[in-house]
Amino acid sequence: MLKKYRLFFISIVFSFSFAAFSSSTNLYAQVADSPWPMFRHDLWHTGKSPYVSVRKPSLKWTFQTEGPVTSSPAIGVDGTIYFGSKDKKLYAITRDGKLKWAFETQGEVESSPAVRKDGTVLFGSWDSYLYALNPDGTLLWKYKSGGGIISSPAIGNDNTIYVGSWDKKLHAITGDGHLIWTQKTADHIVSSPAIASDGTVYFGSGDYYLFAMKPEGKAAWSFGTRYLLDASPLLTPNGNIYIGSEDAKFYAFRADGHVEWTFNALYDIDSSAAIDSKGSLYFGSGDNNIYAFTSEGKLKWQYETDASVRSSPAIGADDTIYVGSRDKKVYALTSDGEVLWVLETGDAIESSPTIDTDGTIYIGSNDGKLYAIGDISIP
Repeated sequence: MLKKYRLFFISIVFSFSFAAFSSSTNLYAQVADSPWPMFRHDLWHTGKSPYVSVRKPSLKWTFQTEGPVTSSPAIGVDGTIYFGSKDKKLYAITRDGKLKWAFETQGEVESSPAVRKDGTVLFGSWDSYLYALNPDGTLLWKYKSGGGIISSPAIGNDNTIYVGSWDKKLHAITGDGHLIWTQKTADHIVSSPAIASDGTVYFGSGDYYLFAMKPEGKAAWSFGTRYLLDASPLLTPNGNIYIGSEDAKFYAFRADGHVEWTFNALYDIDSSAAIDSKGSLYFGSGDNNIYAFTSEGKLKWQYETDASVRSSPAIGADDTIYVGSRDKKVYALTSDGEVLWVLETGDAIESSPTIDTDGTIYIGSNDGKLYAIGDISIP
């Protein structure tokens, strides 16, 4: 009985600290106060939504682009859905699936957009530019890096924008598009930066290293894995950092860079982890599995799909896990690993789900479509 109450107390404490973090970041962060303003939902990359999502799925609509959609959608304060396509465009779509505008770049848009508090939409393109657009789709400014930008931007509390590039650098940029500093690595950066409450910026690199950078541009520490780090880090209230590597390992770090625990998957991990209200972790792998772990590194369960899982999970307020797979399907799983439903798209899924206020899930597919999945029980 004593153990039961102790576990309950730990769960309450974690939930309280998680809620306190959410409250403090909403107060000071420069990202929009919207249902899903950036890749992985927030600066810590929790993948956690405050809204309950779909239990009985119904396809509300699809929007067709002219190229695969691997970019993950973001949602503006007014409900506009922003996402990129390999047809070289960023799209702005209404909640009923109608086109508001499309902005064309000179390269494929795989970067997932971030929406700033003032409504500015930030995203990268393979044409080497980071773009800042006004809410009406007009260009505010653009910043040129030395290579394609697949990484998704993060916006610090002081309005500094952080983004990785194929030019092997992390770029720190002012809110109006001017360079502050760069951190050079030995290979490309696809990983999207996460920002801790003290301003420390964490990101992975193709040179196999996880970096922790002070906001003034000094490296705090780095850790080398055995292969590419294209996934994006997850930060938690206790200061831990979680990230998967293409060396097939999932890593849990303390804030000082020491390894807490690791898990060996059977193939590469490009999916970024998500965390639920109890502190459990979820991520996909190239070995076709979706994994669930306790924060202490104990395997809770694994669920095998029919192809690799590059999509990063999104978690509803009721701790339901939503994730796509290259087997063309979107999966909804309970926190105990039971399948609630499966919805099939027209091609492989590499985009990650986004959850709206009414529970609608938006996700892209390589068939060129953005899918809106609603709950049949909600009018």
